[in-house]
Amino acid sequence: MNLIELINNSEPVENLIIGFLGQSGYVLKKDKTILLIDPYLSNYVEHPDGGNNSKMKRKFPPVVGPEEIHNIDAVLCTHTHVDHMDPWTLGEIDYPFKLYCSKSAYSQNPLNIDDDQLLFMDWEQTYTINEFQVIPIPAAHYHKADQEGNPDCLSFLISVGELTLFFWGDGIPYNGLIDRLRSVQFHFFFAPINGRDWFREEKGIIGNLDSRELVEICRKLNIDTVIPNHFDMFEYNGEYPEHFINYLNQFAPNQGYKILEKGEIITV
Repeated sequence: MNLIELINNSEPVENLIIGFLGQSGYVLKKDKTILLIDPYLSNYVEHPDGGNNSKMKRKFPPVVGPEEIHNIDAVLCTHTHVDHMDPWTLGEIDYPFKLYCSKSAYSQNPLNIDDDQLLFMDWEQTYTINEFQVIPIPAAHYHKADQEGNPDCLSFLISVGELTLFFWGDGIPYNGLIDRLRSVQFHFFFAPINGRDWFREEKGIIGNLDSRELVEICRKLNIDTVIPNHFDMFEYNGEYPEHFINYLNQFAPNQGYKILEKGEIITV
């Protein structure tokens, strides 16, 4: 089964199924409910009619065309950046999904969809989407809130049945984050590893935690399997997962991990 077959098949599934779209994008399916998280399925970032950023060319074509998607319940976007909240991807899905994001993120994005498709999220509130319970918590990319103090960048703590998953989105560690997450037993923990540096920041690229930081976080939290992301889409803003594995073997050798390939599907 490939990703588009997983998405468009209306038959219920007993187990949780996770598919990787590349970058920080995922498909989650449980029973008949299908969620997309941060799907970037176009070339908006580099296209002259979109972001027009010539340094940020896709390294591979979209694993799914948004126009092929005919069966989803919701899209969750962690923040406004167009490789996470892609206006072309979301605008080309011809199916009545609900978009979950912060109001601030949506207001900063060129996306324009019907009001009845929008649900703006607040920190630490629980949102139930059929089998899934979603709690957004602040993500610092580099700020957590907008200028008025309202939620902006989010991470998602998702429970489905007995499983608990964490999707960081983009961001860096901040005071209080480890304490917020320390009591949770994570079955899967998805987080970026592409890092940040002065040279990229000079070009307006807001960075993320790096491989070593994620390993340190693994040492402090209860994580069955850590899955790094945000390393495969753009050469200029990527990372080699081998660096992460090296740090993991050195500093947290007992930590379970998995490196997903684009288009890969796992059944839990």
